[in-house]
Amino acid sequence: MSDYAEILIVDDMPDQIAYSGTLLKAEGYRVFAATSGKSAMSFLGKKIPDMILLDIQLGDTNGLDLCRKIKKNPALNNVPVIFLTSETSPDIISESFALGGCDYVKKPFIKEEYLARIRTHLKIAHQQRDLTNANNELNMFCSAVSHDLKAPFNIINMLIDMLRGELGENQGKGVDDIMNMIVSKATQTRVMIERLLEFSRMCNIKPNMRLLDPKKTAVETFGELRELEPDRDIEFICGDLPEIMGDEVLIQTMMKNLLGNAIKYTSKRKHAVIEMSGGNDNNYSVIRIKDNGSGFDMTYADKLFQVFQRLHSEEEFEGSGVGLALVARIMKRHGGYITAFGETDKGAEFTLYFPMT
Repeated sequence: MSDYAEILIVDDMPDQIAYSGTLLKAEGYRVFAATSGKSAMSFLGKKIPDMILLDIQLGDTNGLDLCRKIKKNPALNNVPVIFLTSETSPDIISESFALGGCDYVKKPFIKEEYLARIRTHLKIAHQQRDLTNANNELNMFCSAVSHDLKAPFNIINMLIDMLRGELGENQGKGVDDIMNMIVSKATQTRVMIERLLEFSRMCNIKPNMRLLDPKKTAVETFGELRELEPDRDIEFICGDLPEIMGDEVLIQTMMKNLLGNAIKYTSKRKHAVIEMSGGNDNNYSVIRIKDNGSGFDMTYADKLFQVFQRLHSEEEFEGSGVGLALVARIMKRHGGYITAFGETDKGAEFTLYFPMT
C-alpha cells in the first residue's frame, strides 16, 4: 500500500477513468473524477487534491489550456499535474512541461510505469511541502530568536552600568577591565547571532534583478565605511566596472562585507590601498577587489567561505566569521561565484563572477 493521497482524474472517457481509478484505489489512493474542464474547475474550487491526472484531449476544452488555468491559481500552483496523452508531437510534449506539467504518460499506458510515475511525483510533492513547512518554521524560529536574544544582552549592559554607578569611585582598574570585557563579549555575541540569522535568511530572499552600476555602489559604500575611520590613511582606487544584473540590496550587502573586510585587514598598514577593477571573462562579468593587507595562507583558502571559519585570531582582527560566507551565498543567488587569492602579509584579492545576460 502506498502513502495515502487524493488524486483527481480529468478525462472525458469513462472507461479510462474506471480503469485508472481501479488501479489507483488498489494502491490505497482516494480517487475523484471529472469528465470535462468545467467540472474539473468546479471540483478544484472546493477541494485541492494531492495530484491531477489530466488528459490533453477533452471534449469541452484542451487539457493544456486547463493546465494553464490551474497553474494560475496560487492555491493549486504546487499540485503536480501528470498529462495522459496519445500525442507524440515533441511540440505538444514540450508545451505540457512549459505550462507546469511535471510528467506525462502515453496512452495506452503500462500499469507498472503509470503507477511508478505517480508514486515518484507524489513523493516529490510531499517532500517539497514538508521542506516548505520546515522552512516557514525556521523563519519563525529565527525571528523569535532575533527578538528574544536582544533583551538579555541589553539587560547585561544595563546591569554593568548599574554596577559602575554602585561602585562609583571605589572600582579599581581590574574591576573596570572585567566589566569592559563583559560588555565587549556580550556585544560580540549579539553581533554574531544577528549575522548568523542574516545568513540563514539569505536562502529565502528572492532577488529583485535589474541592471546595476556596481561602481556607484562601491564608491558610496566605501565612503560610508571610510567615515567610521577618519584618522586612517586609506587610498581607494576604483576603475571601470561592468554593469551587472543584480538585486540592489543584496549587492550593497555584499559590497559592505568585502570593502569592510579590506578596510579591516589593512588596519596595520600605515598606507592602506584598496583597488577595484573589472572586465569580462568568457560568459561572466568580473569584478576584482584587491588590498595590501594581512592576506592569508592559500593552504586554508577553502575555509574562507564557511560560516565561523576565520584565518585570523580575534586578538588580531575582530569579526564574526560570517561575512564572506554571506558574500558567497549572495553570489550563488545571482547565479555566479567568488574566488579568493592571497599571500600572508602581502594582501588578498577577491574576484566576483556574474553571469552575463
